[in-house]
This record gives sequence, structure tokens and C-alpha cells, in this order.
Amino acid sequence: MKQVFLSGQGKIELFDAPAPARLSGGILVRNGFSLISSGTEGAAVTRASGVMGLYEKARKSPEKVEQIWTMVQSQGLSRTWEVVQGKLGDHTPLGYSSAGVILETDGELDLTAGQRVACMGAGFASHAEYVAVPRNLAVPLPDNVSTEHAAFGALGCIAMQGIRRLELSPGERVGIVGLGLIGQLALRLATAMGYQAYGFDIDGRRVEHARANGGAIQVVNSSASDPVAAVADMTGGVGLDGVVICASTKSDTVVNQAFGMCRRRGRVSIVGDIGLKLERARMYAKELEVRLSCSYGPGRYDTDYELAGRDYPLPFARWTERRNLEYFVELLAAGRIDISDLVSARFEVERCSEAYALIKAGDAEIYGVLLDYRLPETPALPADAGIVRYDAPASATAGDTLRVGMIGVGAYAKAIHVPNIQKLDGMRLDAIASRGGASAAAVARKVKARYATSDAARIFDDPEIDAVVISTRHASHAGLVKAALAAGKHVFVEKPMATTIADCQAIAEAQARSGRIVRVGFNRRFSPMLQAMKRAISEGRRLFNIRVNVGAIGSHWSNTTEEGGRLMGEGVHFFDLANWMMGAEPVAMTAQFLGRPDELNPDASISLRYADGSVANIVYVTVGHTALGKEYFELFGGGRSVVVDDYNRIAGYGCSVSVSRRHRGDKGQLKAMEEFSRAVRTGEGGEGADVRAGTYATAVAALAITAAREGREIELGAALARTEGTA
Repeated sequence: MKQVFLSGQGKIELFDAPAPARLSGGILVRNGFSLISSGTEGAAVTRASGVMGLYEKARKSPEKVEQIWTMVQSQGLSRTWEVVQGKLGDHTPLGYSSAGVILETDGELDLTAGQRVACMGAGFASHAEYVAVPRNLAVPLPDNVSTEHAAFGALGCIAMQGIRRLELSPGERVGIVGLGLIGQLALRLATAMGYQAYGFDIDGRRVEHARANGGAIQVVNSSASDPVAAVADMTGGVGLDGVVICASTKSDTVVNQAFGMCRRRGRVSIVGDIGLKLERARMYAKELEVRLSCSYGPGRYDTDYELAGRDYPLPFARWTERRNLEYFVELLAAGRIDISDLVSARFEVERCSEAYALIKAGDAEIYGVLLDYRLPETPALPADAGIVRYDAPASATAGDTLRVGMIGVGAYAKAIHVPNIQKLDGMRLDAIASRGGASAAAVARKVKARYATSDAARIFDDPEIDAVVISTRHASHAGLVKAALAAGKHVFVEKPMATTIADCQAIAEAQARSGRIVRVGFNRRFSPMLQAMKRAISEGRRLFNIRVNVGAIGSHWSNTTEEGGRLMGEGVHFFDLANWMMGAEPVAMTAQFLGRPDELNPDASISLRYADGSVANIVYVTVGHTALGKEYFELFGGGRSVVVDDYNRIAGYGCSVSVSRRHRGDKGQLKAMEEFSRAVRTGEGGEGADVRAGTYATAVAALAITAAREGREIELGAALARTEGTA
């Protein structure tokens, strides 16, 4: 299928990608039209090419330049340049507002194949022929609502949510500042929702367009007259009950001017990206409220709502993002809003570069630009839509080359695994799979793989693939590992190997049957500084302290019940590191949590005891300050001590340790992949983490909660024995 991407240099590119796999509890849609967001997407596209394009990106994102400089200081110029080159060569799928026809649907949904739907959501309602959309991000269309107009749905919800954030009553006065596409929509929606609407913009053409089409009581050219004075005149000196700011500017003038337009105890809702140096005196004098409006409405960025399909109860959350979209469609169907005049241009998807160039030209009279996918009368999904094949170089078939299929190409895989595999002789990325298809296509083109697919089973069934690298979300690891082993593939799986002990033991059984090699991505075993630490104190009873200061993690997907929580998702790194450093498996453990012990509480202190009396203490904490640094290690034993601080500094006391400066920041990922490749190709293993190591790391994470809740030491051998046979 054809899909639109933004290159790392800010240029628009169109290329083939596999059609996405339908999400569980979701739908697969053949797009008819998608709407380009002139604000969000237009800002990301650069006007110039080459060096000038990069300068344009840097000028618009000074915070990114600062991040790069910080990385240079911590990881060195060579590693930073490698990361920057990877970003510049990356491609990001675009689009978040579309409409089309359902091809496939989950049988339990209230939607059926053949229905037309409006869709929204970045990463879902993309500029692509086929899109996979969760149920809560799609609504059906009545016969009298065109697919073209329905493609405006996400932008309509953004405008609507900006109005709802004011929490005003019908009949009250609402000002809409900034009359671009979202502002024009907001003006019409405010009128349709029963408010007295007033429009403001500094461009005369947008003012005239709104005056002719927006249904507002009055529209003011803010560059020709003082909007504060105009409001006082129009309202008899009372002011507006609320103002929605849809403008985009770095200036603080807009928001402070809005304060002057409001009545006492009025409210300002901010939709656009504006300067926020607020004049306290103006706010204080009128007791004004400023509210930020988050995208399409309640539910946005909540994975339980958007992906798992858990709706908010209507009595407690009347207007979720889906209900906003339903209402927008209802207004279109009833003829209470007309957006025909906002369709400024239509381009067939093959002309997407022209479409973005039109937006980037900055013509104030350009509002909605649609991409047309030429929706057939009876759309269907071609049998080979889930795969895109490429001409692979001759070296791909070399007999001594380990041919790898990668499943999952998120940020970590693209930044670490992909470049590392490319660096290794005798190892080749032959196939790339991702559920959405787009990221697989972007990486496959870059590395010259044989094909990209949205179906991992194609890789398992491919006789030319020797091994798979699994870098998907944590809960999917066990199933994919078992499927790969059943297909006779060697496996490198990112941590954790599985999120339950039972799944780990099922993997062990599958690995024994297959005879294939399994490695878990516990790369810290291969860190040059940590290896030097281990060599310096390698015998006798030792005490190993690990402090992991991760900082606040917010609502990150890894810290969810479905994914096993953060200790399972990342803490396992350090449980395995402790076992490797001691050269043994722990015999017992205790745990304490900062607060209630459960899988969604990552703040924990865990102590592991070994048969020889050695002890490892792991503190994983999110409540500290990140300026302290993330990872700090201390190893004591035999009258010696070694300290490693965030892979940037190593110091020995009573012993000599030395690591080359070029290894600063090296956490061992390349060496871990190299060991896997060598083990598969030659049968000579190294220090890579095998299935047993993966099982013990998962067991510590899983049993830590029990240890803390019951306030007792848990014997790991006995606990693992009790779970055998339960897989």
C-alpha cells in the first residue's frame, strides 16, 4: 500500500508499506480521504533541502540541539554522531484524521465490514491506503455525511475540546482567536453548540472568510483594530465569558491580550502552541482561569481507553474523544455545520509532496488539504497486502551469513539493534516485521532487507531466516519466542524474556525440544566497565550495590498491568546483572517497596542472597532527581572496592581498574548481539544470558511483590519448583 512518511531531514516521501494488521478489538479500514494538519504536520516539514534543511530544523527545535550537546558530553562525539545519523535517516508515518470503509472488524464490536467510518489518532488514522484503528477512535457515518467531510473529524474534535474546556453555558459569549483551519472549525462549532461566537485574526483574508461562512456574531481584524477595545464595544463593556486560542505563535501577546478580552472570572482555553509568559496582574485583577486543551478530549493518550477499548462511564465523563467525534459527525449530518468551503484542495496520494508544499507556502486562504486514495466502490484487502518485497543484494544468500528477521522496530530497536547488526560481519537483517507495517517498511528500505511485513508469522514460516530478534512490547515476548522456537529459529529476545515464571518455564521446554539458542537482551553483562569491575573482584564473598535512579516515568506503557510493570520491564536488567556479577544464581531474596507493594509500583529495594553468603542490593527508584545520574554500582570484596558511575567513570580502591575512554557510555549492546551471532554460527557461546538466566530475572521481579507483602525471605529454588508444570 502507499503511505506518506516524513524523513529525518523534514522531507515528504511516499513509498510502499505493508498493510497493518488489525488490532484486537479494532477495525481495518480502507481510507478514502485523509486530512493534512496544516499546523502540526506542516510545521514538521522543512522548506529547504540538505544542510539548509537541517539548519531550519535546528532553528525550530533549539531544545533538540541542547539534547545533542548533552549527549556529546555524556557519550562522546562518535556515539552522538551515530545517533544523529540514524535519526536523519529515519522515516515517520504522518497523519491522524481520515475516513474510509471498514474491511475487517472484531466480531464483538458494534461496527461491521462495509460501514463507512471517521477515524482519528496519530499512528492509526495515517496518510495510508489501509489503516488499523482502535474501536474508540472510530465512529460510523450516516449516508448524508461525505467521506471527504468526515476526514476532518480529528481536527473538529480538537476545536470542540478547546470549547468544552471553557465549561460555559449555551448563550454565553466565546471568542475564537486565530482563524486558521482549527479556528474556522471552532467558530462554527461554538455557534452550533449554542454560544455567541466572536472571531479574531490578524489576517484580513481569514477574517473575511469567517465573516462569510462562520456564523459568528462579529469577526474582528486584530491587526486593524484593538481586539480588547472591540470586545468592550461589542459587549457593552462586560467582556467575553471565555476565549479559545487557536493561534500559533511564540509571542506571549496573544494570551495576555485574551485576558483583556475576558470578563471577570472568565476563562481562557489554549489549543494552539503559544508563548506562556502570563501577566499575573491581568489574571489576578479579574480572577481569570487558564486551561490547556488536550487534543481530541478525555481518553487521549490513555492506552486503556485508546488501545484496550475501556470506555469511560458516560455519567462521569460525558464527552470523551469518541463522543466528541460522534457529535461532530451528528452536526455534519444535521446540517448544523457546513465545512464545504474549508476543503481548499484535493490531491491524489501520489502527489502528497505537492499537497505539503501548498500548505508550507503559507497562503492564509488554504485551510483543509485532503489526500485522495481513490476509494473503490467495493474495497477489498489484497492477499499480499501484508508484505512488501525488495530486491535484496547477492550477499543476502551467502551460506555463512546469519540471516535475521526482526520483529518489532520501535525506538530502541532502531537506535540500537538495527545499527549493531549492520556493523557485525556474518549477520544480516533479512526481513523486518511490525504490526503497523509502516516502521517495518521504513527500516527494511534503509537496511536493504528482502521484505517488510505486518505479520510475524511470515518470518517464522520463511525457511531462509535463521534467527529472529524480538523487540516488541513485553507481554508479547513469550508467545513470539515459543512460536520462533517451534519454527526452528534461534532467538534473541529483548528483556524480559517473559512476564511470568510459567511462561519462562514453557520457553525452557520449547528451547529444549528445538535445540535452538536463546539469548535474552541483558546487555549490561557486556559493558566494558562492568566487566572490568567483575575482573577486579572475582572471588570470595562480595557485596554488590546497584542504584537505578530512573526519574518519574508517568504513564509509560511499560508500567501497566498488561506489560508486567516497570520492575519486570526494566528492573530485570539489574537482577540479571547481579547474578552475572556474582557468577551464581540467588538462593533467596527479600524486598521492600516505597508504598504499597504491587506490580505498578516500581520504587523498590530488593536484596538477593547467594549460596556463598554474597549479597546484592538493588534499589530501583523513580522519586529521585535525574541530575544524580541513572545507574551507580559499587562492588566490595577481599579488601577491595570498585565504583562505576553511569558508565562514564570507573574507580578502583585497593585494586587497579582501567577502561579505555572510547568505552565511555558503552552498555554492551553491540557485544551482546555479537555473542549471539557467534553462538549461533559457531556453537561457541560466551557470557550471553540464556533461558535459565532469563527465568531467574523474571522470577525475582515476580516474587518481589510477594516477599514485600508477606515480609519474609523467599527461597527462589523452592518457589521455581512450585511453578513447574503450570505453564
